[in-house]
Amino acid sequence: MLSRAGGLLAAVILSAAGLPAATPLPASFQKGLTEAGMAYTAPASWKAVPVRPNGDMNYEYALKHPTRKFEVRYAIRPLAGLLREYAAAKKKGEVMVDPNNFHEGTLQAMLLNISGGQDAPVQEFDAQAVRQEFGADWGATSLLTPSPSFAPGYKYCMVVALHKANRADAYYFYLAANKADLEPGMEPAFHSLRFR
Repeated sequence: MLSRAGGLLAAVILSAAGLPAATPLPASFQKGLTEAGMAYTAPASWKAVPVRPNGDMNYEYALKHPTRKFEVRYAIRPLAGLLREYAAAKKKGEVMVDPNNFHEGTLQAMLLNISGGQDAPVQEFDAQAVRQEFGADWGATSLLTPSPSFAPGYKYCMVVALHKANRADAYYFYLAANKADLEPGMEPAFHSLRFR
């Protein structure tokens, strides 16, 4: 773990070399990464944008594409707290669903929230591919029209959901103003999150 002085030294070295110092990640996003055991690699030259409070889906971090009207938002939901509750309930003989079985239902509910109740079909990823590419046990995607309360100014939202047993659920929200920007915008950020 770098000390504050070590982080400042890195910033000075990067500035002296003529390179921009990396913007520190928001504490909530960094905490989610740590608790989930995930690595994050920022797409080059993208800029952090403020998190937009909304009642549809909370997220911890967002980046804007340098040239396109395209944004990616990240939400990480570590399972540690739910797993502790589950273990305590089992000891008491109470019935509780294993938190590792929430991810599909949670994704469906979230899609309804961010689409304003529209149908949003889900396509699951191949199990082997999602393990190789994201270090996850399960993954899925859905394309929808986001509600104005979630993403004003955007017409397309591609959601990617990832689940790693006993670790976390993680979500990407790729937002584009036009369909032509969707795939080229997604590409640089597609593998920016990965379970270690």
